[in-house]
Amino acid sequence: MAAGEYAAAILGPVETASLASLDLNLLRTFLAVYRSGSFTGAARLLGLSQPTVTTQMRALERQTGRELFERLPRGVTPTPVADELAARIAAPLDELAAVAGPTPRAGTRAEPVHLAGPAELLCTRALPALAPLIAEGVRLRVATGLTDPLLDELRAGRHDLVIATTRPRGRTVHAVPLTDEEFVLVAAPIWAERLLGRGPARENEGEGAAGRKTEGRGVVERDTDTDGVVVPETEDEIHGQGPAGQGAEGPGSAKPGGEGPGSAGRQGSAGRGAEGQGPAGRGGEGQGSAGRGAEYQGPTGQATEAPGPAVRHAGRRSFVAPDSFDPAVLHEVPLITYAEDLPIARRYWRHVFGRRLSRTAAVTVPDLRGVLAAVAAGAGFSVLPRYLCQDLLASGALVALLEPEDPPINTGFLVQRPGASDNPDVARVRALLLRAARRW
Repeated sequence: MAAGEYAAAILGPVETASLASLDLNLLRTFLAVYRSGSFTGAARLLGLSQPTVTTQMRALERQTGRELFERLPRGVTPTPVADELAARIAAPLDELAAVAGPTPRAGTRAEPVHLAGPAELLCTRALPALAPLIAEGVRLRVATGLTDPLLDELRAGRHDLVIATTRPRGRTVHAVPLTDEEFVLVAAPIWAERLLGRGPARENEGEGAAGRKTEGRGVVERDTDTDGVVVPETEDEIHGQGPAGQGAEGPGSAKPGGEGPGSAGRQGSAGRGAEGQGPAGRGGEGQGSAGRGAEYQGPTGQATEAPGPAVRHAGRRSFVAPDSFDPAVLHEVPLITYAEDLPIARRYWRHVFGRRLSRTAAVTVPDLRGVLAAVAAGAGFSVLPRYLCQDLLASGALVALLEPEDPPINTGFLVQRPGASDNPDVARVRALLLRAARRW
């Protein structure tokens, strides 16, 4: 079958008179431009010069009598005519390429799989998941960077697979959801102690932490062994066990297994086999008890009619009710972030607090692992993916300042250029990543 006849068979009876004369090379170049999104990218894919690709596309447009691409400052965008043409020729041309492609010799190794994505996700999740394939002989070439440039490089043929933090637009690539990442507001225990009244739970320690003076709000703390979300206490539940008020007169000593009179007419918390000092009320003369393992330990607070936000521990993870956390308390805390425009933090503020974040970063690190290291060392606070900091949260080296019921979630996508790859290892890497991501 002649090339023109094959093109006519692919494209159907419509305009057969003009399509019968089309060169398959023109269609092949057209498909490369369509998938890469640029003449330059298609030239790299095909091993041609950019002027040659431009000349071929002009010839195809003259022969079909239709405009196929709109020229943009960066690349091209397909017209509806190009969308229809690509839909009709992509599968047959891919099948033809697979049949006509070179057959690898027995015993030869496949080419490396070029995988790209965020450095943090690749290093902590993707590469460990791919270890079995690497042990079997699969070769990888890994690149890191931001999503938009990596997708441009994917379209240009530089990568086989890209893990993207946003869904790619257009039909030039094929994307499937890979994993969801939850963002969490975190700081080191030293900052949590100042902001919330305490750091994470510590074993064999009973000293109450000094609370940060706020506008008439105390903080109540509860230890719990439950894994689920604890329903916020009512005022009746925590009455008599909060911070000391003004004008306290008498001391309240702890009794093993019992309750002693607390400051300002409230009861002190029960000690367990030991005596300790709780925080003193403002202007008060007495001290409420807080023994080792005490049930409640309130920070310094002013006299108030209603208690402040509840700080709880689920295991070692501290959190407060989202409707009672005032983000203004973070204004004096250094912000450690990924970039100057605060992309993750700004999204968190909009989603959780419903307001715009107006801050200047104290430190920017273009790697979230560096952000994590700085925050864990006490440099300030940040918003990080939970998968990246979950071990430090579990150990108490890092504290979640807030645990909203509806945290910000971002979906990552595994992206591949359409069309059959002549490297079978690309499909193996893709399949394993999709399977492993179910556990991330």
